Amino acid sequence: MGVLERGEKEEDEYKVPLLESLYPDCPGCKCAYLTGKDAGPPFKLLSMVMLVDLCNGLPISSLYPFIYFMVDDFGIAAKKEDIGYYAGAVGSAFMVGRLVSSVPWGIFADKYGRKTVFYLGLITTIIFQMIFGTTKNFWVAISARFLLGSLNGMTGPLKAYASEVCNEQNQAWGLSTISTSWSLGLILGPAMGGYFARPAANFPSIVSQDGFLAQYPYILPSIIQSAFALVGFVVVWNLPETVHKHEKIDSSFDEYQRKPSESAEPKESLLSNWALMASVTVYSVWSCVEFSFTEIFSLWSVSPRASDGLGLPTSAAGIVLAVSGFSVFVFNMTIFPIIAHYLGPILVTRVPAMITVVLLALFPFVSRLDGTLEWIALNILALTRTVLSTAVLTGTFMLINNSVPTNQRGAANGISITFVALARTVGPAFAGAVFAWSQSRPHATFLPGVQLVFAALELCVVVAIITTFPPFLPKTTNRPYYITHPQEEPDPYKDVESH
Repeated sequence: MGVLERGEKEEDEYKVPLLESLYPDCPGCKCAYLTGKDAGPPFKLLSMVMLVDLCNGLPISSLYPFIYFMVDDFGIAAKKEDIGYYAGAVGSAFMVGRLVSSVPWGIFADKYGRKTVFYLGLITTIIFQMIFGTTKNFWVAISARFLLGSLNGMTGPLKAYASEVCNEQNQAWGLSTISTSWSLGLILGPAMGGYFARPAANFPSIVSQDGFLAQYPYILPSIIQSAFALVGFVVVWNLPETVHKHEKIDSSFDEYQRKPSESAEPKESLLSNWALMASVTVYSVWSCVEFSFTEIFSLWSVSPRASDGLGLPTSAAGIVLAVSGFSVFVFNMTIFPIIAHYLGPILVTRVPAMITVVLLALFPFVSRLDGTLEWIALNILALTRTVLSTAVLTGTFMLINNSVPTNQRGAANGISITFVALARTVGPAFAGAVFAWSQSRPHATFLPGVQLVFAALELCVVVAIITTFPPFLPKTTNRPYYITHPQEEPDPYKDVESH
């Protein structure tokens, strides 16, 4: 009862060959036509998802340009040299919150729906961003950042959602919107924080020295980000829910990974799902590389030439990163989905990583150039590396979502975010230590100066590449590739049963 059995008319209308039946009262079934075999990319929905994810990403790094001044205003540091320690604690509080809450939020999203998590996340952003922007107390600031990270669980469900509104042919379009909005958030967030914080000091001719913005110098970025979140709230209202509200859920994963006689309901813990944990490992290793490079590049570009750096002003380093970020937007919205469709997620993860090894070996030699030639070489290398890195990350998103059925994608992405949060904690700390060591050996015979740092990064990339080969990474995670190359499709049970 309550089930609409599919006939020829319904199959033609919905074009969902893997659903045995459609449930009229199920929100997931109502939008099942989006994943029909002949459906095109849902660009309108994906643009809305991108905006919501941008609202989610803006607060992550927007505080970095002004956190030094904010901590100094708190008066908690006994001397100026101690400010960095307190600033680091505030900056890391967000990721600690995300570390402890990602998996529960993913499970919550699988049970109660993606949109519920989106609403709660946006409300959390508004409340705790405003608290953070108005506080004059260090402990309130660190608590606000922790709660912002722990009570905003949108990241994992957004990745799941972007995958669920696309069929396998269009999966690259869906997940590339997530990596694009992430990159935009990491660019626009710091730009917003740097430009709009302390307006009375930065724009004395415009902003009153005794007014509200002078009393609360860090509130303006929070107000703008809260306004974005309000817009996102309206956007979420117009998004369809993708979680199915009935017991039987037949998905492409179930057809691919399970025998027809088996139940579609999962029988094992996600932690024992080899394909998932292998994909999460690839994602975590690469995230460690990505965040390590971000820290190393910033330190190297502004350090003096006497220390084997480039001696660039912070504004010049920011321009390089901004140009690279814009290139990601163009690449992801035009070229990447086409490449991913024909290569499949495994190769689109592995090949760019291989090219990155060569690029990283070239970076140290930029310091031997001068003037315009140095500037051009630096931008080309940074732009190319950023595009390749984004391709790898988007590929890992595809691998993770290919490893589980729809009703476990929220929890699966929550697990991935938890591991990545650890990687993002370890990576920069490791990179900073290696960079400090390299500064003490500029004239060493083997890997002198900054060459040591980039060699360490290359080694990490090689580890990431190794994790993309079988038997570590099952071929079954490469599903979209077999749509265009069916003759190469592997035995769907071999990888599963072997582990």
